[in-house]
Amino acid sequence: MRRFKVAQVGVGGRGKNTLDAFLKYGDSVVDITAICDTDKTDLQETADQLNISACFSNVEDLINHADFDVASVTTPTPVRQEVILPLLEAGVDVLVDKPFAETLDHAKAIVACSEKNGKLVAVGQNFRYMSGFDSARKYLADCPLGAPRHLTHILLGRRWDKGWRNDRVRRVMAIMSIHWLDGYRWMLDDVPETVYCQTSKSELIPGIGETHTSVIIKFGTGCVVSLTESFGSHHHMNTFPVLDCDNGSLVITNAELRAYQGDAPEPARRIPTGNVPKDVATYMCLADLLQAIDTDQLPPNSGQDNLRSIAIMEAAYRSATENRVVYWDEMGVE
Repeated sequence: MRRFKVAQVGVGGRGKNTLDAFLKYGDSVVDITAICDTDKTDLQETADQLNISACFSNVEDLINHADFDVASVTTPTPVRQEVILPLLEAGVDVLVDKPFAETLDHAKAIVACSEKNGKLVAVGQNFRYMSGFDSARKYLADCPLGAPRHLTHILLGRRWDKGWRNDRVRRVMAIMSIHWLDGYRWMLDDVPETVYCQTSKSELIPGIGETHTSVIIKFGTGCVVSLTESFGSHHHMNTFPVLDCDNGSLVITNAELRAYQGDAPEPARRIPTGNVPKDVATYMCLADLLQAIDTDQLPPNSGQDNLRSIAIMEAAYRSATENRVVYWDEMGVE
């Protein structure tokens, strides 16, 4: 694979972690040639750390004066559309952190722009790799446990966000649940028929967005997914996703898949997932994009693919707001 010149747009907390992953694992194919951020302190600190002189406080100057092939975007979600569209129009392929847009309409506009300009958008859904969903997708493709029927997943805890995340209306699902919604869809290789959701807000947690959410998704093949996630619980409990199938149950962990059958207390089979660390999974998202550019194909984490994950999140928010079941054909996504 040829070497790629990469510009990092957004060098705050998530941006710094992303840069660290790229530099640690992409040394043979990635050169970080420019950085961009509106926060001049973060920009200067990162420039000094990486010894980069090409530093810009806005995307327009980055496009006009920097030398790069690919942009990695980790800006706050609400401004991603205004950052990504000029990059695509300038002929740049883009990797963007999840969720790649604030709304489904924004996501559709980004994908349309990428197709119009013949450039790729890939999404940093690193939990596909680090949470076992990609391994589960491959395992389930051979139907060793029969048809999937029901998935249960519960995550409870307290999360105190700072900065822009406290000001956003969309919180739990847009910050964390999008990982799981994408993972379920990717693993099952299916799209929903219906989505139903209820949310609530704890007054103890700063910010305006929801702190608790419960989502029920019925997929086209009949599998029902139940996700409950909280940023405002006084009890901490993170379960692994449990997928019940006709002939067994699959527990999906970071380190392994555990296939249970019958009443046996121990798994009938353990399938290693590789226990992929978060920084490795972050780089794998970029590697998918670079490989796609090199082979002139859509990456598995393409914007076109991820529209379906954004549409599930959008349907969940619509369901909670309107207190009703939302049907997939309302979303305008295949």
